[in-house]
Amino acid sequence: MAKSALLQQGLLAFTLNSPQNADTFEFELANNTKVKLLAPGVLQFEPKESTSSRAIVLSAGIHGNETAPIECLDKLVSDICALEIKLDQPLLVILGNPPAMIEAKRELSVNLNRLFIGKHKNYERCYEVERANQLETLLDSFYKSYQHLPAYHLDLHTAIRGSKHEKFAVYPFTHGKPWKKSSLALLQSCGVDCVLFSNEPASTFSYHSSAKYNAVAFTVELGKVHAFGQNDLSKLDQLVSTLQQLLSASKLNSLEFEANKAILFEVSDVVNKHQDDFCFSFNQSQANFTEYQTGYELAKEGSERVVISNGPKAIVFPNEKVAIGQRAVLLVKRMTQSDIVQAGKKHRLI
Repeated sequence: MAKSALLQQGLLAFTLNSPQNADTFEFELANNTKVKLLAPGVLQFEPKESTSSRAIVLSAGIHGNETAPIECLDKLVSDICALEIKLDQPLLVILGNPPAMIEAKRELSVNLNRLFIGKHKNYERCYEVERANQLETLLDSFYKSYQHLPAYHLDLHTAIRGSKHEKFAVYPFTHGKPWKKSSLALLQSCGVDCVLFSNEPASTFSYHSSAKYNAVAFTVELGKVHAFGQNDLSKLDQLVSTLQQLLSASKLNSLEFEANKAILFEVSDVVNKHQDDFCFSFNQSQANFTEYQTGYELAKEGSERVVISNGPKAIVFPNEKVAIGQRAVLLVKRMTQSDIVQAGKKHRLI
């Protein structure tokens, strides 16, 4: 019964019918791939073939109103179950925050993407806190089952505001390890030329996979937030094509990093909110990657002023309504082509 409902409805509809509680079950596809529902919105695929070369996690809906990647993964799962996509790699698909999807909200109580790496232990009990703990446990089990394979995790999002670069990715802090051209090539193949290199640890889902399991992991922003059914999924065709390649037996060494196409930024400042009166000086509709020059007063908070130094710098993810203690904006500085060449010479980029 549960199997037929999942196959008929698709993962998204099946999950939203029971967003917080679901009996686990498993079945096999006609090609002997094992399929396991591990929790609401969490589906694991285990191909019968033993030729796997990577273990893959694809997540979306960590914020419930970011619908395009949710719909994208829903279709991907349906195509895998219908044997329209060849699956040669173990795969964990996660729809992160189903109750928030039903409410068309970013979160119910707490930003789920600030609760990983065990940060959920610092918060009072609520749905997102319990969900973060559950997802960490399921992720740990999956990666340990395939610890002999390289790990990959693409955490797919859309942004609440427009952007001068529609698609971009956040490359988690590497703790001194070099950035990888092969990783940037994978993102470029997904249609993502713009990348931000983080300058400090975070509590995001992608950083969790990167730091704990050495996964090739990114937070990938795929455009602007829209309601379910109002997304133009053709804009994600490049992403879907690359995901199919990632899930197949294809070798990824055919993907090449094109430095001349790369739009790379380094995070220079993380501005956190400390008081309720924190407010930006710019219009709230201002797009991600809008640049400001040295001396520009970016924000006010009590008697303090946040002023741009060593500009120009661009804003990413500005949100003055975040909870106290959370990030209100990232300031990023674009790398020139000369900077990219120098990063290669200094083995920061290999």
